[in-house]
Amino acid sequence: MGKTQHGTILKKSGSWTGRYSRWVTDAATGEKTRLQKSFVIGTVEKMTKAEARRLLRVRIEQELNLRSDSRINVQFFIEHRWQPLRESTWRESTKATNVWVLGHITKEFGAVPLEDVDAVALQLWINRLAKTHSGSLVRHVRIFLKSIFAEAVEQDFLRKSPARLLRIPTLKLVEKPFLTQEQAKALLKAAKGMDKIILRLLLTTGLRPSELFALEWRHFDAEHRLLHITQSIYRGKLRDFTKTTDRDSRQALTQVFLPQEIVTDLAAWRVMQTECNKDNDFIFCNSMNFDALWKENWQQRNLNKIVCRAFHDGKCAEADTPCKGEGVPKVNFQVLRRTVATHVQGMGSAKDTQTMLRHTKPDTAQINYVQPVEDSVRAAVDKLAGTLLG
Repeated sequence: MGKTQHGTILKKSGSWTGRYSRWVTDAATGEKTRLQKSFVIGTVEKMTKAEARRLLRVRIEQELNLRSDSRINVQFFIEHRWQPLRESTWRESTKATNVWVLGHITKEFGAVPLEDVDAVALQLWINRLAKTHSGSLVRHVRIFLKSIFAEAVEQDFLRKSPARLLRIPTLKLVEKPFLTQEQAKALLKAAKGMDKIILRLLLTTGLRPSELFALEWRHFDAEHRLLHITQSIYRGKLRDFTKTTDRDSRQALTQVFLPQEIVTDLAAWRVMQTECNKDNDFIFCNSMNFDALWKENWQQRNLNKIVCRAFHDGKCAEADTPCKGEGVPKVNFQVLRRTVATHVQGMGSAKDTQTMLRHTKPDTAQINYVQPVEDSVRAAVDKLAGTLLG
């Protein structure tokens, strides 16, 4: 793309004023000096801001022999004007997700000039997206579109944002499976050794996999029955923060309370480890090189086989892929975390659940994790009837 300049439109004393820059080179020294020029385009009463912008564009093109960039496309604006203002706050995993979301936008509208993006076209596309993709993606796309075009208005590329009235369409019903008490017990019964300790820990704490596999023995406080969450791991790389914590996070978000059964499990496990039991060693380490386990590898090579043994008699066609036999529940880290959030309801307050799952907001678990348990609902209905009906 060639050199461009879009200039700035200001409303001053009832008139539209256009400003743009030109560079003057000193013949003797070769140094370049930036000079800002401005001129009155017309009165606010007689022309809109968009009309004033078009006249400024003509002036820039004629006087500076530069192409105005008000016709730049959506992809260029995202990559060069919007994303640089935001990506400095994105963590590595967040950036990967955001780039993936932005890819959906640029695939559909990337080549369209900013001024040609239509509000109706945006809404129709989001409506179609909702029929084939998850609600999470649709919500993220809407948030990004509103932000991108609001920034285009802020930078004087557009007069109004075509995304300002975007609505979320009816979304597909998303299943949020969790394990029943019987299923959780069957899963534990089928696990052995380190895998059983990992599952017992997950089903009593709701740890995220990035936190679980980053645990070192120095984080284990047997005396106070605590785990101190100070780091996480992503694709084998340790980070000094987690999804909801960093070095300055309050203590409630960085400590995990342990039942005595798990303290006993971990203490016995440390004694059994001969190569991986020092303070800076990982609690659950790779037996080959004593490095941290990878979430994907453990789920494929260990968890899937445990599920197969627990619910399908170990007769899975492909042991490294999720077992899909009749009556076999879906099991992954999110399902295990959702299981914890669902079964802990009623055992404490919403604040207790928030602390246990280390969420920054108390309603996060209620909205995204806690699911209704039929027996619990029936018991609540019977209790209400007994109270109100005598």
